[in-house]
Amino acid sequence: MRQYLSKLKNFSFYEWILFAFPLSLVLGSVYVNLLMILVSFLFVYEILKKKLFFKINLTWVHLYIIFIFYNLLRGFFATNHFAAMQSSLSQFRFLFFALFIYLFIKNKENIKPMIFGWVILVLFVCLDSIYQYFFLKDIFGYKIMPGYPDGSIRLTGPLNRMVVGSFITLISIPIIFYYFKKIKYFTLLKKIIFILLYLIVFLTVVLSGERLAFFIFLVFTILIFTLYLDFKKIIICTLFILLLLTTAYFKNDTFRIRINNSYDILNNFYNSSYGRLYESSYLLFKKNYIFGVGLKNYRVDCDHQVDPRPQNVFQFCSTHPHNFYLEILTETGIIGFIIFILSFIFLCIFINKEIKKNNSSLKNFSSIAHGNAIVLLIYFWPLKTSGSFFTTWNGSFFWFNLGILLLMTKEDKKI
Repeated sequence: MRQYLSKLKNFSFYEWILFAFPLSLVLGSVYVNLLMILVSFLFVYEILKKKLFFKINLTWVHLYIIFIFYNLLRGFFATNHFAAMQSSLSQFRFLFFALFIYLFIKNKENIKPMIFGWVILVLFVCLDSIYQYFFLKDIFGYKIMPGYPDGSIRLTGPLNRMVVGSFITLISIPIIFYYFKKIKYFTLLKKIIFILLYLIVFLTVVLSGERLAFFIFLVFTILIFTLYLDFKKIIICTLFILLLLTTAYFKNDTFRIRINNSYDILNNFYNSSYGRLYESSYLLFKKNYIFGVGLKNYRVDCDHQVDPRPQNVFQFCSTHPHNFYLEILTETGIIGFIIFILSFIFLCIFINKEIKKNNSSLKNFSSIAHGNAIVLLIYFWPLKTSGSFFTTWNGSFFWFNLGILLLMTKEDKKI
């Protein structure tokens, strides 16, 4: 711990900004936005100061900028012009955030003490959320929130929002990947501490009442076991996890309700709450399949549609379609979707080239990069529900992990 604390003293101002990002997520969207705005100004300042504008010869960046300007133009013709154009312009802050990490965080070694600091933050959020579960409010006085009309409850922890499970999952995946690869070099005491921390994280995600966060963390756990444990340990750990989940199912009403609801949704998806939103977004896409309705306009134009099944008990519209691909197709159309996908195809090509070119410098950071890549793949996995990609909360996780992935794969002396 002392060696990490000593390294914290030597952080540059830019490294402190990166280090503070997960904390800003806990504090709320206002703080995330302030940090993003600060980073945007710093990024533009550095680009102009070092005359790097024309040196950023990255095809995926150019394509994403085209995607932003396309949505700005589309915003002129959207039902809610202001919302569409504001959301389009705000995408620059995400892109600048990722590029800021990639270009201006100089010392990759300082990511390691940052990870240790993020472990402390995640542990605090977990313990505060567990405290909230038992005492119905956390140490800040934030109360447990009721879930949907199914009788479940949802933890909020210090975030005071029903996203604590998502926060823990998305922040923890790269961290756990990093430490799991090193676990064979740990002393017995360190192994016990790591296992306890892992179980605390897993338990908090289970208790949070967030189905998607739970399923993502469960699949990730299976992946970790497969990659880093021998067959005997896989069996032992799997049996232990099954015992934990079985106990949670029979002892925790919220967990049982949410699992049963998941089964009902999968068993009859078309008539489920998500099936209704997918239906409304698909119908809206069919009417605007070339250009889409504009960013943040699904929530506006959906209400003007005729509900083909008004007898269904679930709502036909929401703030977003709750699916990554349906959101992009509905709000940006086929043209926007193609530009968006091409941008990330070229991004994958670029990262692959960087990995091959800088294989020696990547060696000490591969586990961190793998964890970041998994988080990005979670966003692109089609068979899942999701929050809106273009909002502060969901978007910032994506670009944060992308920026660190780019940082891990670049040459030590890049620009």
